Amino acid sequence: KYSNFTRMQTTPSQIGKEIQLSHIVHLAIKLKLAKEQHIQSENYCVFNILSHGVIDCSNSLEDDYDTEIPGQALIYRPARQHIYSILLESGKDGTYPVVKEWFVYFGNPLKQPDLIQPVQPSVTGGTPNLKTLWLAKGPDVEKQRYSTFLACFHLQDEMEELQALEAPVAGFCCLLAYLMMQVSSLSLEDLNAFLALILCLKGKSAAQLTGLQVQTGIIVAVHLGAVLIRGLTTLLMANSACGFPFRMDDLMPWTVFDGKLFQEKYQQSHRDCSMEELLEGNVSSHFLLVLQSFMISNMFGQGGTRVLLSTVHCTVASCPGSGVGSARLGARIY
Repeated sequence: KYSNFTRMQTTPSQIGKEIQLSHIVHLAIKLKLAKEQHIQSENYCVFNILSHGVIDCSNSLEDDYDTEIPGQALIYRPARQHIYSILLESGKDGTYPVVKEWFVYFGNPLKQPDLIQPVQPSVTGGTPNLKTLWLAKGPDVEKQRYSTFLACFHLQDEMEELQALEAPVAGFCCLLAYLMMQVSSLSLEDLNAFLALILCLKGKSAAQLTGLQVQTGIIVAVHLGAVLIRGLTTLLMANSACGFPFRMDDLMPWTVFDGKLFQEKYQQSHRDCSMEELLEGNVSSHFLLVLQSFMISNMFGQGGTRVLLSTVHCTVASCPGSGVGSARLGARIY
């Protein structure tokens, strides 16, 4: 009576083979989609990580003599570790395959790669798999993409505040808050310069930016600008891994950064000009109130809290900077 049923039962060996086949098919789909996006320049670094477990960055503009700012590769490594864990599935024991990083930074002879262990980000309900992040649709999935992206930069609790901002500004704020957590030496003037940059850039035409007259470039401003640009590439990689919660154009350097304008704002900020002059009348009360709420809730208890809170309160009150700063010399291009 039960002979046919017995023959239809699946053995543990068959179950194992089916699971293995499902994993292979899932991996093939991921690689196919990542390769297509890679060929069309629609993602950043994802295909190399998925296919070979390797990522490289062979150039950097840094200051060997500035011990206050870590190497750019080291500043953004914690964020990259979260991105790796999103892209690479963990084994049965919960461990991930290591990623080989060929990143240039002071003291690294690049004779062998750094072997980096992925670290799972803190996402409510767990990190969604790539099938969900890349292929699923609907408002709940869009929310998952955004929250997973923010978790790469330890900002998962600030989604409501960031979503109230325009996308390029939200991306910039993610980067600025992350830098404050990683680089405690950023001064009040540095932060004022970054805030003035994002507030003033949108109102500048290409002709106005081209016509800016600035003094000879200050090395530390060039260094900080390079740190910011490197951070934007990390944002792009996280955006690619998380299924594009942002349009890629919103995170491109030309959307949120201009070197001459940052030099001007850096020099103005470090000579203690008024906030009215620094911001050129581009004070948006909505932007500043949202930014204040976001920064205070995120940075409370973290390194650099006092400096950042002073920046926000000074910006709101249109008061001058405090005169804190540091001299950094000896830039080198790797």
